[in-house]
Amino acid sequence: MKEKKIVILGCMDTKGEEYGFIRDNIKKAGCGTLLIDVGVIGPPGTPPDISKYEVAQAAGEDLNSLIDEGPTRDRIAPIMTRGAKNIVLDLVKKGEVSGIISCGGTQGTSLATEVMRALPIGFPKVMVSTLASGDTFKFVGLRDIVMINSVADIMGLNRISRMILANASAAVCCAARQAKDTQEDGKLLVGITTVGITTPGAMKAKEVLEDAGYETVVFHAVGTGGQAMEKLIKEGEINGILDLATIEVVQEMLGGYLAATPERMTVATAKGIPQVIAPGAVSVNTFGSPDTIPEKFRGRATVRHSSLFTNVRVNKKEMQALAAEQAKRVGAGNGYTEWFVPMGGFCSYSTPDQPLYDPESDKAFLEALKKKIHKDIPLFIRETDINSPEFVTEAAEHLIALMEKKYG
Repeated sequence: MKEKKIVILGCMDTKGEEYGFIRDNIKKAGCGTLLIDVGVIGPPGTPPDISKYEVAQAAGEDLNSLIDEGPTRDRIAPIMTRGAKNIVLDLVKKGEVSGIISCGGTQGTSLATEVMRALPIGFPKVMVSTLASGDTFKFVGLRDIVMINSVADIMGLNRISRMILANASAAVCCAARQAKDTQEDGKLLVGITTVGITTPGAMKAKEVLEDAGYETVVFHAVGTGGQAMEKLIKEGEINGILDLATIEVVQEMLGGYLAATPERMTVATAKGIPQVIAPGAVSVNTFGSPDTIPEKFRGRATVRHSSLFTNVRVNKKEMQALAAEQAKRVGAGNGYTEWFVPMGGFCSYSTPDQPLYDPESDKAFLEALKKKIHKDIPLFIRETDINSPEFVTEAAEHLIALMEKKYG
Protein backbone atom coordinates (compact mmCIF):
# COMPACT_ATOMS: atom_id res chain seq x y z
CA MET A 1 0.00 0.00 0.00
CA LYS A 2 1.33 3.45 -0.94
CA GLU A 3 2.42 5.54 2.05
CA LYS A 4 0.08 8.40 2.92
CA LYS A 5 2.10 11.61 2.83
CA ILE A 6 1.01 14.72 4.73
CA VAL A 7 1.94 18.26 3.70
CA ILE A 8 3.21 20.28 6.66
CA LEU A 9 2.93 23.91 5.59
CA GLY A 10 4.20 26.87 7.54
CA CYS A 11 6.93 29.19 8.69
CA MET A 12 9.84 26.93 9.57
CA ASP A 13 11.83 29.90 10.86
CA THR A 14 9.57 31.14 13.67
CA LYS A 15 7.82 27.82 14.36
CA GLY A 16 10.46 25.28 13.40
CA GLU A 17 10.30 23.52 16.77
CA GLU A 18 6.54 23.05 16.52
CA TYR A 19 6.69 21.79 12.94
CA GLY A 20 9.43 19.35 13.84
CA PHE A 21 7.17 18.03 16.60
CA ILE A 22 4.25 17.72 14.17
CA ARG A 23 6.49 15.89 11.67
CA ASP A 24 7.66 13.40 14.30
CA ASN A 25 4.11 12.72 15.49
CA ILE A 26 2.79 12.18 11.97
CA LYS A 27 5.58 9.68 11.35
CA LYS A 28 4.72 7.92 14.63
CA ALA A 29 1.13 7.68 13.39
CA GLY A 30 2.34 5.87 10.27
CA CYS A 31 2.27 8.58 7.61
CA GLY A 32 5.00 10.25 5.60
CA THR A 33 5.61 13.99 5.58
CA LEU A 34 6.48 16.77 3.16
CA LEU A 35 7.52 20.03 4.84
CA ILE A 36 7.00 23.24 2.89
CA ASP A 37 8.62 26.40 4.27
CA VAL A 38 6.97 29.79 3.75
CA GLY A 39 8.89 31.67 6.45
CA VAL A 40 10.87 34.68 5.26
CA ILE A 41 12.24 36.12 8.52
CA GLY A 42 15.23 33.83 9.03
CA PRO A 43 16.72 30.37 8.46
CA PRO A 44 14.44 27.37 9.08
CA GLY A 45 14.54 25.78 12.52
CA THR A 46 13.41 22.50 10.98
CA PRO A 47 14.83 21.55 7.56
CA PRO A 48 12.08 21.66 4.91
CA ASP A 49 11.62 19.39 1.93
CA ILE A 50 10.58 22.37 -0.19
CA SER A 51 12.42 25.58 0.66
CA LYS A 52 11.05 29.10 0.84
CA TYR A 53 13.11 29.90 -2.28
CA GLU A 54 11.32 27.14 -4.21
CA VAL A 55 7.97 28.44 -2.96
CA ALA A 56 8.69 31.95 -4.22
CA GLN A 57 9.94 30.51 -7.51
CA ALA A 58 6.62 28.64 -7.90
CA ALA A 59 4.98 32.08 -7.82
CA GLY A 60 7.38 33.37 -10.48
CA GLU A 61 9.49 35.41 -8.07
CA ASP A 62 13.06 35.40 -6.75
CA LEU A 63 12.99 35.49 -2.96
CA ASN A 64 16.47 36.98 -2.58
CA SER A 65 15.46 39.92 -4.75
CA LEU A 66 12.27 40.36 -2.77
CA ILE A 67 14.17 40.39 0.51
CA ASP A 68 16.74 42.83 -0.87
CA GLU A 69 13.94 45.26 -1.63
CA GLY A 70 13.18 45.42 2.08
CA PRO A 71 12.07 43.02 4.82
CA THR A 72 8.36 43.64 4.37
CA ARG A 73 6.63 40.45 5.42
CA ASP A 74 3.19 41.75 4.45
CA ARG A 75 4.43 42.44 0.91
CA ILE A 76 6.02 39.01 0.48
CA ALA A 77 3.25 36.98 2.15
CA PRO A 78 0.84 37.04 -0.84
CA ILE A 79 3.66 35.81 -3.09
CA MET A 80 4.48 32.95 -0.74
CA THR A 81 0.79 32.11 -0.52
CA ARG A 82 0.51 31.94 -4.30
CA GLY A 83 3.62 29.82 -4.62
CA ALA A 84 2.53 27.41 -1.87
CA LYS A 85 -0.90 27.11 -3.46
CA ASN A 86 0.61 26.25 -6.84
CA ILE A 87 2.89 23.62 -5.31
CA VAL A 88 0.25 21.95 -3.15
CA LEU A 89 -2.40 21.94 -5.87
CA ASP A 90 0.05 20.23 -8.22
CA LEU A 91 0.91 17.63 -5.58
CA VAL A 92 -2.78 16.93 -4.94
CA LYS A 93 -3.58 16.62 -8.64
CA LYS A 94 -0.74 14.12 -9.05
CA GLY A 95 -1.96 12.13 -6.04
CA GLU A 96 1.37 12.53 -4.26
CA VAL A 97 -0.04 13.83 -0.95
CA SER A 98 -3.03 12.80 1.15
CA GLY A 99 -3.54 15.61 3.67
CA ILE A 100 -2.32 18.98 4.89
CA ILE A 101 -1.67 20.49 8.32
CA SER A 102 -0.48 23.85 9.55
CA CYS A 103 -0.30 25.88 12.75
CA GLY A 104 -0.05 29.59 13.36
CA GLY A 105 -1.40 32.93 14.45
CA THR A 106 -3.00 35.61 12.31
CA GLN A 107 -0.58 35.59 9.37
CA GLY A 108 0.14 31.87 9.46
CA THR A 109 -3.56 31.03 9.62
CA SER A 110 -4.38 33.43 6.79
CA LEU A 111 -1.70 31.98 4.50
CA ALA A 112 -2.30 28.31 5.23
CA THR A 113 -6.09 28.42 5.04
CA GLU A 114 -5.96 30.30 1.74
CA VAL A 115 -4.01 27.35 0.37
CA MET A 116 -6.43 24.89 2.00
CA ARG A 117 -9.49 26.62 0.54
CA ALA A 118 -8.10 25.90 -2.93
CA LEU A 119 -8.08 22.14 -2.27
CA PRO A 120 -10.93 19.73 -3.04
CA ILE A 121 -13.65 18.86 -0.55
CA GLY A 122 -12.76 15.58 1.11
CA PHE A 123 -9.02 16.22 1.07
CA PRO A 124 -8.04 16.31 4.79
CA LYS A 125 -7.17 19.83 6.00
CA VAL A 126 -6.24 20.63 9.62
CA MET A 127 -5.36 24.10 10.93
CA VAL A 128 -4.20 24.63 14.53
CA SER A 129 -4.78 28.32 15.17
CA THR A 130 -4.88 30.96 17.87
CA LEU A 131 -7.98 32.27 16.06
CA ALA A 132 -10.03 29.07 16.05
CA SER A 133 -12.30 30.09 18.94
CA GLY A 134 -13.67 33.15 17.13
CA ASP A 135 -15.41 33.80 13.81
CA THR A 136 -13.65 31.41 11.45
CA PHE A 137 -15.61 32.00 8.23
CA LYS A 138 -12.85 34.15 6.73
CA PHE A 139 -10.50 31.18 7.13
CA VAL A 140 -12.76 28.18 6.50
CA GLY A 141 -14.95 29.77 3.85
CA LEU A 142 -16.87 27.10 1.95
CA ARG A 143 -14.36 24.31 2.49
CA ASP A 144 -14.12 21.43 4.98
CA ILE A 145 -11.19 22.79 6.98
CA VAL A 146 -10.85 21.48 10.53
CA MET A 147 -9.74 24.30 12.80
CA ILE A 148 -8.36 23.38 16.21
CA ASN A 149 -8.01 26.01 18.92
CA SER A 150 -4.38 26.23 20.05
CA VAL A 151 -5.60 27.56 23.46
CA ALA A 152 -2.21 29.22 24.10
CA ASP A 153 -0.04 31.07 21.61
CA ILE A 154 2.02 28.88 19.28
CA MET A 155 5.45 29.85 20.57
CA GLY A 156 7.47 26.87 21.68
CA LEU A 157 6.55 23.47 23.07
CA ASN A 158 5.07 22.85 26.49
CA ARG A 159 2.70 20.37 28.09
CA ILE A 160 -0.32 22.20 26.61
CA SER A 161 0.96 22.69 23.07
CA ARG A 162 2.36 19.16 22.86
CA MET A 163 -1.06 17.66 23.57
CA ILE A 164 -2.84 19.85 21.05
CA LEU A 165 -0.29 19.49 18.26
CA ALA A 166 -0.06 15.72 18.82
CA ASN A 167 -3.85 15.40 18.59
CA ALA A 168 -3.92 17.50 15.41
CA SER A 169 -1.14 15.39 13.88
CA ALA A 170 -3.02 12.19 14.67
CA ALA A 171 -6.24 13.68 13.26
CA VAL A 172 -4.83 14.57 9.84
CA CYS A 173 -3.00 11.25 9.57
CA CYS A 174 -6.12 9.27 10.52
CA ALA A 175 -8.22 11.26 8.04
CA ALA A 176 -5.69 10.62 5.28
CA ARG A 177 -5.75 6.87 5.93
CA GLN A 178 -9.54 6.81 5.94
CA ALA A 179 -10.03 8.98 2.86
CA LYS A 180 -11.39 7.16 -0.15
CA ASP A 181 -13.49 7.75 -3.21
CA THR A 182 -17.03 8.05 -1.86
CA GLN A 183 -18.76 8.78 -5.15
CA GLU A 184 -21.49 6.28 -5.87
CA ASP A 185 -20.87 4.73 -9.28
CA GLY A 186 -23.28 5.84 -11.96
CA LYS A 187 -25.36 8.11 -9.72
CA LEU A 188 -25.97 11.74 -10.59
CA LEU A 189 -25.90 14.18 -7.67
CA VAL A 190 -28.82 16.52 -6.96
CA GLY A 191 -28.49 19.54 -4.68
CA ILE A 192 -31.51 20.47 -2.54
CA THR A 193 -31.82 23.73 -0.61
CA THR A 194 -33.83 24.04 2.58
CA VAL A 195 -34.20 25.81 5.91
CA GLY A 196 -36.04 24.64 8.99
CA ILE A 197 -39.40 25.98 7.83
CA THR A 198 -39.20 24.02 4.55
CA THR A 199 -37.60 20.87 5.97
CA PRO A 200 -40.63 18.54 5.67
CA GLY A 201 -40.83 19.32 1.96
CA ALA A 202 -37.09 18.83 1.47
CA MET A 203 -37.19 15.47 3.23
CA LYS A 204 -39.97 14.23 0.95
CA ALA A 205 -38.20 15.52 -2.16
CA LYS A 206 -35.01 13.78 -1.07
CA GLU A 207 -36.91 10.51 -0.74
CA VAL A 208 -38.46 10.87 -4.22
CA LEU A 209 -35.13 11.64 -5.87
CA GLU A 210 -33.27 8.84 -4.13
CA ASP A 211 -36.01 6.35 -4.97
CA ALA A 212 -35.47 7.35 -8.60
CA GLY A 213 -31.78 6.45 -8.37
CA TYR A 214 -30.21 9.83 -7.68
CA GLU A 215 -27.81 10.79 -4.91
CA THR A 216 -28.72 13.95 -3.00
CA VAL A 217 -26.86 16.60 -1.04
CA VAL A 218 -28.87 19.06 1.06
CA PHE A 219 -27.72 22.63 1.66
CA HIS A 220 -28.90 24.71 4.61
CA ALA A 221 -29.87 27.97 2.90
CA VAL A 222 -28.53 30.30 5.58
CA GLY A 223 -26.12 32.26 3.41
CA THR A 224 -23.13 29.95 3.39
CA GLY A 225 -25.24 26.99 2.27
CA GLY A 226 -26.32 28.60 -0.97
CA GLN A 227 -22.80 29.85 -1.63
CA ALA A 228 -21.39 26.35 -1.10
CA MET A 229 -23.91 24.89 -3.52
CA GLU A 230 -23.13 27.47 -6.21
CA LYS A 231 -19.40 26.81 -5.83
CA LEU A 232 -19.89 23.04 -6.18
CA ILE A 233 -22.01 23.58 -9.29
CA LYS A 234 -19.16 25.60 -10.82
CA GLU A 235 -16.73 22.84 -9.94
CA GLY A 236 -18.87 20.27 -11.75
CA GLU A 237 -19.80 18.30 -8.64
CA ILE A 238 -23.59 18.77 -8.88
CA ASN A 239 -25.76 17.59 -11.77
CA GLY A 240 -29.15 19.02 -10.87
CA ILE A 241 -30.80 21.46 -8.43
CA LEU A 242 -34.08 21.44 -6.53
CA ASP A 243 -33.86 25.00 -5.24
CA LEU A 244 -36.64 24.63 -2.74
CA ALA A 245 -35.55 27.44 -0.38
CA THR A 246 -34.52 30.62 -2.20
CA ILE A 247 -34.71 32.65 1.02
CA GLU A 248 -31.08 33.83 0.75
CA VAL A 249 -31.94 36.26 -2.06
CA VAL A 250 -34.62 38.17 -0.14
CA GLN A 251 -32.35 38.25 2.91
CA GLU A 252 -29.60 39.78 0.79
CA MET A 253 -31.99 42.38 -0.60
CA LEU A 254 -33.34 43.34 2.83
CA GLY A 255 -30.20 42.99 4.94
CA GLY A 256 -31.24 39.84 6.79
CA TYR A 257 -28.95 37.50 8.68
CA LEU A 258 -29.21 34.69 6.08
CA ALA A 259 -28.01 36.66 3.05
CA ALA A 260 -25.92 34.99 0.37
CA THR A 261 -24.16 36.86 -2.46
CA PRO A 262 -25.40 38.32 -5.77
CA GLU A 263 -24.22 35.10 -7.42
CA ARG A 264 -27.02 33.13 -5.75
CA MET A 265 -29.48 31.64 -8.29
CA THR A 266 -27.23 32.44 -11.26
CA VAL A 267 -24.77 29.56 -11.59
CA ALA A 268 -27.06 26.69 -12.60
CA THR A 269 -28.28 28.65 -15.60
CA ALA A 270 -24.75 29.64 -16.57
CA LYS A 271 -23.62 26.01 -16.38
CA GLY A 272 -26.70 24.56 -18.08
CA ILE A 273 -27.63 22.49 -15.01
CA PRO A 274 -31.25 21.27 -14.73
CA GLN A 275 -33.09 23.10 -11.96
CA VAL A 276 -36.54 23.35 -10.47
CA ILE A 277 -37.06 26.48 -8.37
CA ALA A 278 -39.58 27.31 -5.64
CA PRO A 279 -39.96 30.42 -3.44
CA GLY A 280 -39.36 28.50 -0.24
CA ALA A 281 -39.20 30.68 2.91
CA VAL A 282 -38.98 33.93 0.92
CA SER A 283 -41.85 35.29 3.03
CA VAL A 284 -39.46 35.86 5.95
CA ASN A 285 -36.51 38.12 6.71
CA THR A 286 -34.35 37.04 9.64
CA PHE A 287 -32.71 38.97 12.46
CA GLY A 288 -31.50 38.14 15.96
CA SER A 289 -33.45 38.82 19.12
CA PRO A 290 -36.42 41.23 18.68
CA ASP A 291 -34.32 44.25 19.72
CA THR A 292 -32.05 43.71 16.69
CA ILE A 293 -34.88 44.23 14.18
CA PRO A 294 -34.25 47.50 12.28
CA GLU A 295 -36.78 50.26 12.88
CA LYS A 296 -38.15 50.12 9.32
CA PHE A 297 -39.25 46.50 9.84
CA ARG A 298 -40.84 46.96 13.25
CA GLY A 299 -44.59 46.64 13.68
CA ARG A 300 -44.79 43.71 11.27
CA ALA A 301 -45.82 40.16 12.08
CA THR A 302 -42.93 38.20 13.58
CA VAL A 303 -42.11 34.72 14.78
CA ARG A 304 -39.39 33.93 17.33
CA HIS A 305 -37.80 31.03 15.46
CA SER A 306 -35.36 30.31 18.29
CA SER A 307 -33.63 32.13 21.12
CA LEU A 308 -31.16 33.50 18.55
CA PHE A 309 -33.37 34.30 15.54
CA THR A 310 -36.56 36.23 14.82
CA ASN A 311 -38.39 36.00 11.49
CA VAL A 312 -40.10 39.12 10.15
CA ARG A 313 -42.80 38.99 7.47
CA VAL A 314 -41.76 40.33 4.03
CA ASN A 315 -44.37 42.78 2.72
CA LYS A 316 -46.14 43.08 -0.63
CA LYS A 317 -43.80 45.63 -2.20
CA GLU A 318 -40.71 43.66 -1.17
CA MET A 319 -42.18 40.43 -2.53
CA GLN A 320 -42.74 42.09 -5.89
CA ALA A 321 -39.16 43.33 -5.98
CA LEU A 322 -37.93 39.87 -5.00
CA ALA A 323 -39.81 38.18 -7.84
CA ALA A 324 -38.27 40.57 -10.34
CA GLU A 325 -34.78 40.03 -8.93
CA GLN A 326 -35.04 36.25 -8.89
CA ALA A 327 -36.40 36.17 -12.44
CA LYS A 328 -33.48 38.36 -13.57
CA ARG A 329 -30.91 36.11 -11.90
CA VAL A 330 -32.27 32.92 -13.42
CA GLY A 331 -32.56 34.43 -16.88
CA ALA A 332 -33.57 32.12 -19.72
CA GLY A 333 -32.65 28.93 -17.89
CA ASN A 334 -31.04 27.31 -20.97
CA GLY A 335 -34.08 25.08 -21.49
CA TYR A 336 -33.49 23.18 -18.24
CA THR A 337 -35.37 25.36 -15.75
CA GLU A 338 -38.88 25.20 -14.32
CA TRP A 339 -40.54 27.20 -11.58
CA PHE A 340 -43.07 25.93 -9.04
CA VAL A 341 -45.04 28.29 -6.80
CA PRO A 342 -47.09 26.93 -3.84
CA MET A 343 -49.83 29.47 -3.16
CA GLY A 344 -50.91 27.68 0.03
CA GLY A 345 -47.84 29.07 1.79
CA PHE A 346 -44.14 29.59 1.09
CA CYS A 347 -43.05 28.23 4.49
CA SER A 348 -44.54 26.62 7.58
CA TYR A 349 -45.06 30.05 9.21
CA SER A 350 -47.02 31.52 6.28
CA THR A 351 -49.75 28.90 5.87
CA PRO A 352 -53.36 29.64 6.97
CA ASP A 353 -53.71 30.08 10.77
CA GLN A 354 -49.97 30.69 11.15
CA PRO A 355 -48.47 34.03 12.32
CA LEU A 356 -46.96 35.08 8.99
CA TYR A 357 -49.93 34.18 6.76
CA ASP A 358 -50.30 36.97 4.18
CA PRO A 359 -51.88 35.67 0.97
CA GLU A 360 -51.98 39.14 -0.62
CA SER A 361 -48.22 39.52 -0.42
CA ASP A 362 -47.70 36.00 -1.75
CA LYS A 363 -50.06 36.77 -4.62
CA ALA A 364 -48.09 39.94 -5.35
CA PHE A 365 -44.95 37.80 -5.68
CA LEU A 366 -46.70 35.49 -8.14
CA GLU A 367 -48.10 38.29 -10.29
CA ALA A 368 -44.71 39.99 -10.47
CA LEU A 369 -43.05 36.71 -11.33
CA LYS A 370 -45.51 36.11 -14.15
CA LYS A 371 -44.52 39.45 -15.66
CA LYS A 372 -40.77 39.06 -15.23
CA ILE A 373 -40.07 35.35 -15.75
CA HIS A 374 -38.47 34.45 -19.08
CA LYS A 375 -41.02 33.31 -21.64
CA ASP A 376 -39.24 29.97 -22.13
CA ILE A 377 -39.42 28.94 -18.47
CA PRO A 378 -42.53 26.95 -17.50
CA LEU A 379 -44.33 28.25 -14.41
CA PHE A 380 -46.45 25.81 -12.39
CA ILE A 381 -48.84 27.26 -9.81
CA ARG A 382 -50.28 25.01 -7.11
CA GLU A 383 -52.69 25.74 -4.25
CA THR A 384 -50.80 23.56 -1.77
CA ASP A 385 -48.02 24.80 0.54
CA ILE A 386 -44.25 24.35 0.17
CA ASN A 387 -44.18 21.37 2.55
CA SER A 388 -47.04 19.48 0.93
CA PRO A 389 -45.92 15.98 -0.14
CA GLU A 390 -47.88 16.40 -3.37
CA PHE A 391 -46.16 19.69 -4.19
CA VAL A 392 -42.57 18.56 -3.61
CA THR A 393 -43.17 15.17 -5.23
CA GLU A 394 -44.35 16.83 -8.43
CA ALA A 395 -41.45 19.31 -8.35
CA ALA A 396 -38.95 16.48 -7.85
CA GLU A 397 -40.50 14.44 -10.66
CA HIS A 398 -40.21 17.41 -13.00
CA LEU A 399 -36.54 17.75 -12.07
CA ILE A 400 -36.03 14.05 -12.83
CA ALA A 401 -37.57 14.59 -16.27
CA LEU A 402 -35.23 17.55 -16.92
CA MET A 403 -32.22 15.49 -15.87
CA GLU A 404 -33.24 12.62 -18.14
CA LYS A 405 -33.51 15.15 -20.95
CA LYS A 406 -30.04 16.52 -20.14
CA TYR A 407 -28.13 13.33 -19.36
CA GLY A 408 -30.17 10.65 -21.08
